Amino acid sequence: MQFKEVIGHHKVKKQLINTVHEGRISHAQLFLGKEGSGNLAMAVAYAQYISCENKQTDDSCNVCPSCIKFKNLAHPDLHFIFPVASNADIKKIP
Repeated sequence: MQFKEVIGHHKVKKQLINTVHEGRISHAQLFLGKEGSGNLAMAVAYAQYISCENKQTDDSCNVCPSCIKFKNLAHPDLHFIFPVASNADIKKIP
């Protein structure tokens, strides 16, 4: 996923790209928002940009081996964690 594929969020995209150019990538990032807001896509685009072997000034190259693995969601450094526990207390949370 490239930044150009994420709709909107221009200010956030610019800030994330600047963290990479300035060498100030945090050890963790939290992408929080409502369902459908594009946060998952933004997180994947950011991870792809960080790992891209031929970074452009404003996006990943999308053709290097690392980018191809990200496009297939098969990069070894890409992990998804989803809640799987279910009980009465969890179901009450809106």
